[in-house]
Amino acid sequence: MTTALTRSSGRPARVRVRRRVSSQSALASFATVVSPGLRATLREAEGLGLRGETRAALDLLMSTAAALSRGAPDDDRVAIGELAVVVCAWGTELLEAHPFLERLAEEVGSPGARGALLFTRGRAGTAAETPEILSRALAEFRLAGDLRGQAVTLGELCWPREDGLSGDYRIRVGREGLALARRTRDPWAIAFCAGRLAGCETYLDRPEALEHWREASEVLPSSPDAITAEIASLNQFNWAHTAYGHGDYALARRVAAEGKLLAHGATWARKFAAVEALVHWRTGDLAAAQAAARAARQGRPQMATGMAGIALGAVALEREGRPDPKVIDDTLGHIAFDEQMLWLAQSVRASLRVARQEPAPLREVPQALELAARMQVRFGWEDLLLTMALTDVSAARPWVATMGPLWPQNARGAAVRTAVDGLVSGRDGYNLVVAAAERFAALPEPMTAGQLFHAAARVAPDTATGNNLRWRAIDLFQQHGAERSLAAVLRDRSLHRGQRLPAVPASQRLVSTAGLTAREREVATLAAKGYTAQEIADHLHISIGTARNHVLNVRQKFGGVPKRKLAQLLADGA
Repeated sequence: MTTALTRSSGRPARVRVRRRVSSQSALASFATVVSPGLRATLREAEGLGLRGETRAALDLLMSTAAALSRGAPDDDRVAIGELAVVVCAWGTELLEAHPFLERLAEEVGSPGARGALLFTRGRAGTAAETPEILSRALAEFRLAGDLRGQAVTLGELCWPREDGLSGDYRIRVGREGLALARRTRDPWAIAFCAGRLAGCETYLDRPEALEHWREASEVLPSSPDAITAEIASLNQFNWAHTAYGHGDYALARRVAAEGKLLAHGATWARKFAAVEALVHWRTGDLAAAQAAARAARQGRPQMATGMAGIALGAVALEREGRPDPKVIDDTLGHIAFDEQMLWLAQSVRASLRVARQEPAPLREVPQALELAARMQVRFGWEDLLLTMALTDVSAARPWVATMGPLWPQNARGAAVRTAVDGLVSGRDGYNLVVAAAERFAALPEPMTAGQLFHAAARVAPDTATGNNLRWRAIDLFQQHGAERSLAAVLRDRSLHRGQRLPAVPASQRLVSTAGLTAREREVATLAAKGYTAQEIADHLHISIGTARNHVLNVRQKFGGVPKRKLAQLLADGA
């Protein structure tokens, strides 16, 4: 059931922590009995990880495992392997844990322990290798008669990744896993399987996703152990992420606030702060978005760093005369594994390039849309097409047909589709663009609404109607401090000058762009025609060194492309 839209009042959400604490054990570990001497080491390693010293935590766990005797209980090796993946996920050492986990799986004797370590290894694996590793884990769990292990392995197989499995297959496997987990009455297994199924449903835009996120988040106690806390925070984070993507910002804000309150360690607290930053940006509180993003970027670089970078880039786009794209460029490496966040970052980066008048500002968007189409994803890519339609209608038109079967049906996705359909239809799409603007205003997503009111004004049936829409955009941009968007409307020559207009914001006056300079464009045009550096120098009466420097600057502004590709890129960016 899709969550009803709630209009934000602008007041901080009241935090209501709602956890159902089962009488059943909620411990995530497959290690039921750990040697007394090992417990202190595990606590020490967890403490190191929580303080951000994840490399030291992994080293401690690896040295401890190496010192175990051949006859040590299997549970000891399972406990070490499980915690190794958790602390590595708090840092950047996951790949280094792979051979360690494989070695531990070879050292244990029971199929249940081997299944547990292979399951842990599969969760930490790459998309290509994970199905095969999880199949091995499932076989071991079946041999051991471990229903709980079978349930969570099926749940992990359900998780969406680019591994060639179909969406329908994932849903079927995920439902089977959740049914098994419910049979065990194990809270962690239920939380794990419900969360993995919800993730798949989110990718496929299934309406039951939010209900499964709720179940996954509420079934666990509020003060679990480290391994249980990891899945509790992950489910809470993904629930907030999904609500944000659906445009249910009141729910996203509440879930993120609850998650931050119960977060097990600074890593998760920063991730929830990053979600809050994105919600603040979308709902028009740019100052709060900037503050939350800066808090999320404190500490070691990780996913929260990348998410916060998106918010900071979006704020800079509206508040700075020459926004620096470096904050977005630095972001991409931290979110490359999360397609939705990567696509959002790419849409913001394209908008930054448009503002800076860079050549071919949409150059990465088609490739990102191709990936979404190949993955058959129905969630998270829609901002790419909206940015394209607002920037270059002719470029967007072919993609409307390509992505048509994959449009999400949630409230925000439907609003984006209405906007794109209207934008690519020119004057015939006027009513659709206005309707989309009203829907975004109701979410509330005021800056997107203002951009669409301004776009609708350009194709309005008459000047008076167009100017009324421009004034609605002006009011929204003024109210929320969207200075670049406000300046764009104020510079619109169709705006009636007899009315008293606000001044162009100081940040947007006399702004020189960071795109090609006049001289660089001259050089680029000649280079695209095949001129050598000497010929460019002779033609423009400059030194050959200056000509070469201009060519190098042009190539760097195009992302370091070879000189021979300039002709195509200049044509695309025209």
